[in-house]
Amino acid sequence: MFSFFNKGDITNTIRAITNLPGLFTSDGDKIKYAALNYATAMRHNLHNGDPIFTHIRLREAEIERRDINSIVSGCLPSSAKYENTTPTAASVFTYNGELRCDNATFALIMAKELSFLNRSIQMISLIAHRYQEEQEDLAWGNTEGDLEEGGISGSSGGEEETPEPEESCFEDDNTPSVSALQRSSSSPSVSSATYNSDRRSENQLVATFLIATGRLCGRFDNLCRLVETSTVHVHAMTTQDKPHSEANREKQLMAERLVISDIYLFFSKFDAEHRDAVVLAFIELRDISVSVWKIMSMFAFSNLFRLTQGTDFAIYKEDAIFTDGRAYTLAVPQQEAAVVEWRLSNTEQQEQEQQQEEARAYD
Repeated sequence: MFSFFNKGDITNTIRAITNLPGLFTSDGDKIKYAALNYATAMRHNLHNGDPIFTHIRLREAEIERRDINSIVSGCLPSSAKYENTTPTAASVFTYNGELRCDNATFALIMAKELSFLNRSIQMISLIAHRYQEEQEDLAWGNTEGDLEEGGISGSSGGEEETPEPEESCFEDDNTPSVSALQRSSSSPSVSSATYNSDRRSENQLVATFLIATGRLCGRFDNLCRLVETSTVHVHAMTTQDKPHSEANREKQLMAERLVISDIYLFFSKFDAEHRDAVVLAFIELRDISVSVWKIMSMFAFSNLFRLTQGTDFAIYKEDAIFTDGRAYTLAVPQQEAAVVEWRLSNTEQQEQEQQQEEARAYD
């Protein structure tokens, strides 16, 4: 989102947004400044582990905190018991124009963050599959080297030589035809055990990355369906077709407008007091971002970003709201508040007892 502020054509984007139903050209400045303020507030909230909508919209923040506390307590959030509640005076918004502008702002933020998240998942998928290919190539090369040492490729003369059982690194230690002395004097069996152990650990890491990539793709598709937009349009919005021409750029911008329109129409279905679906979409966006950056950290620890060399991802740098995903910390402030309240109550009680003792002594 912040990359869009720095280098994006925000003027044309806002102009296209004001053509959406219920919006007017005069709303352009409101949406523009709201997008900047909301994006900055969201990043601050995410950094502190607070609800995304804190200091943005009161009703959404209440719903988000309620849902997160329900999850922390072990109960799945349910909005059914809140549907008939009477809205508080502080959560009533003055006019529908403000809600429409906020829906447009949230749609813009969601679309830009979906684009960033989609790009990140594409990079994760590329690294995972290249790492798999690299490990398969290493395994194949080591296998060929072991076979050559065994005499299959290194034999001289016209006759084929059949390797002795003890010379094969693939020999099973439980094979009865090979004596214990032969096995102990054969060094390949020891190196083979170490090699197989290393290969198993590398294969497990490859499998972990591939499974995580598949789950991320599935969750991302579900999020696109949740906000009632097309994954195809999100992909088209994310990456510009080659060659980089004006026509392909217009196709990318058209896909962006379609995604923003889809999300805006979805958010507009909910009035000011029934915003559970809007909050759920941003919670899922945040949760997927947390998973993405956990995998990114594993890639960095394993020195796997080198596998992006030769691709656009090698110079891929984005400044998004959800760049640094982290978990909520709602439970921590509540515990600290409880401790502070307990200490204050004990301090007040001690002061009262001391005053009573001083009164008795004076009498």
